[in-house]
Amino acid sequence: MLSVRKILKTFNKGTINEKQALNGISLQLAAGDFVTVIGSNGAGKSTLLNSIAGDFLIDQGEIRIASYEITGWPQYKRASLVSRVFQDPMRGTAASMTIEENMVMALRRGQSRRLRRAISVKEREYFRGELRKLGLGLEDRLTNKVSLLSGGQRQALTLLMATLREPKLILLDEHTAALDPKTAEKVLDLTCRVAAENRLTTLMITHNLDHALSVGNRTIMMHEGRIILDLREGERANMTINRLFEMFEKASGSHIHNDRMILA
Repeated sequence: MLSVRKILKTFNKGTINEKQALNGISLQLAAGDFVTVIGSNGAGKSTLLNSIAGDFLIDQGEIRIASYEITGWPQYKRASLVSRVFQDPMRGTAASMTIEENMVMALRRGQSRRLRRAISVKEREYFRGELRKLGLGLEDRLTNKVSLLSGGQRQALTLLMATLREPKLILLDEHTAALDPKTAEKVLDLTCRVAAENRLTTLMITHNLDHALSVGNRTIMMHEGRIILDLREGERANMTINRLFEMFEKASGSHIHNDRMILA
């Protein structure tokens, strides 16, 4: 489903601020894989997701999604294949618009523009049905502005909107990090359910090592722009956080002075 081959990305080339963010990364995901991504601040986690989404073009390498070679595609064209949920709940929705207006934009993403009724009766009923699955009562608030929702409600809505068009790949960039612990767990549970029901191929960045080892079917660890660990289901089954730290030190050649090296 996703194939990343030997991609390189360096920012600020030829300046004092030059930074090699991705250093020859290769990664293969099968359809339905749910991969958690961990690593310290600056390891290249978000840069990897941004390169797949098309925030910038890579310097070298190849990116494929399903049968499409998207390496040179602009971001808007990749949006038909890739959906994203960001850490900031405010980024995924238009606050000044209603819930149903946000959902209809997500539903029609990538379609040709033509004159039509703004929101049809059929679409409105569809939205109610999908919102009902969230269990948050939003199906009765279709005409409420999104600005009236809590952070957790907005993130749940963003997640739902990201899956309306059945993307080939969904990218989750610490999408529960800005929420309180109780709400974060609810959104994570919803994420797992939505991914399983729709068999979504998923890449999820997290700094919660318990989640990294329990969510999905695979965990990769990044360090200095490289993937240094790739743990599959069998390897993850009896993995402890202390053992994970030991494997990080062995693979990276770096000694962990404190947990912030991975959790920051």
